[in-house]
Amino acid sequence: MRVLQYHTDDTAEQQHDALLRLQDGHYDILHIYGCWQHQAWRMARLALKRGTRLVFSPQGQLEPWVIEENYWKDKLPKKLLYQRWIVSHAYAVIIQGKMEEECLKRLGWNPRLVIIRNPQITHSITQQEAARQLEHIYRMVMNSNQLELMKDDTRRMLKIFIKAGITRDTRWIEEDLTTIDKEEWRKLLCYAHQEHLTDTLLYGIRVLNYEAPDLDVSQIDYFLPPGYEAPTTIEQNIGSSFVSENQRLLATFRYLKKLWQHRRLAISHLVELDKELRFHYANEQQLCEDLQERHLLKLAARLMQLMADLTGLTEGFMLMEPLNDRVTRQMRKQIDNYLTI
Repeated sequence: MRVLQYHTDDTAEQQHDALLRLQDGHYDILHIYGCWQHQAWRMARLALKRGTRLVFSPQGQLEPWVIEENYWKDKLPKKLLYQRWIVSHAYAVIIQGKMEEECLKRLGWNPRLVIIRNPQITHSITQQEAARQLEHIYRMVMNSNQLELMKDDTRRMLKIFIKAGITRDTRWIEEDLTTIDKEEWRKLLCYAHQEHLTDTLLYGIRVLNYEAPDLDVSQIDYFLPPGYEAPTTIEQNIGSSFVSENQRLLATFRYLKKLWQHRRLAISHLVELDKELRFHYANEQQLCEDLQERHLLKLAARLMQLMADLTGLTEGFMLMEPLNDRVTRQMRKQIDNYLTI
C-alpha cells in the first residue's frame, strides 16, 4: 500500500515535489493535512482522477473560530470553491478529539469521522499507537468498495465464480479461467462479504477446484456509503407462499422495480433471480403477458441483460430477449456503485 502525505504548511518546494510524485507514480492513498490551500485541491483532484483514494486531516482548521476569522473575504470563497469539496470526497476524515468531531458533525460535509489523538499534544496516546491506528484507517479505506479496485481479470473471474456457485456444475462454465494472486483474492472475498454473496462465491470456488486463502473477512473493517442498507433477500420481503411460480415471479419483479426506484438494487438480488429462473418452472408465455399488463415487461428484459452480464445467465433460461438500453446501463451503474463511497 503506497501512501503519499501532503501537508499544507510544507514549503513551496516540498509541495511541488509532492505534486510531481503524484503525477509520476501510482499511490493508493493521498493523505492531505490542513485546510484552506488551493494547491491541496489540485492534489485531491489529480489523485481522484488517477484512482488514488483520499484521506483528510483538518488539524483543527475547520473549527468555528478558525472559519469565522476573515470569513466573508477569505473562508467563504475557499469553502465554496474547494474546501467543502475536499472534505466531502475523502474516504475518511481523521480528527483529533471530541470537540473537533462535534464541529465536523455540525458542518455535515462528511459522515466518516475517525478520531486519532495527536501524541504531540496529549499523553493519552503514544507515537507508535497513533501510527498503528492510522495504518488501520488506511487499510479500511483500501478494504472499501473492492469492485472499483479489482483488475479486469478478477472481475471476469467473479462472474465465473458466481455462475459456478449458482449452477454447481462445471459443465456450464465455458469461459477461460485465470490464476488469482493473494491481493485479488482478498478483494474478491471482501466484496462477496459486503454484497452478501459469500455462500455463492465460495461454492463456485470449490466447484472450479480453486483454493481461496483462509481469510476471515467478517473481521475486516471497511467504510460504507451514506445511507447504506445491507441487501436482504427477495424471499424475506415478498414471502414464500404463492399459488404458482408465475405469481412468485410477478411479485419478484414488482419488488425488484421498487428496489431499482429506491436505489437499493444489488447483485445479490440478481443471483437470487438467476436461481429462480434456472431451477423453477414457470409458464413463460402467460408470465410475459402478465408482465406486459403490469408494465413490468421492459424491466424484466433489462434484468435479463444484467444477469447475462453479471451472473452468466444464458438465453435458454431467460423469459424474453434481453434489453440493453440507457435504463439498463443506469441499473448496471447502480449495482456497480452499491458500495461506492
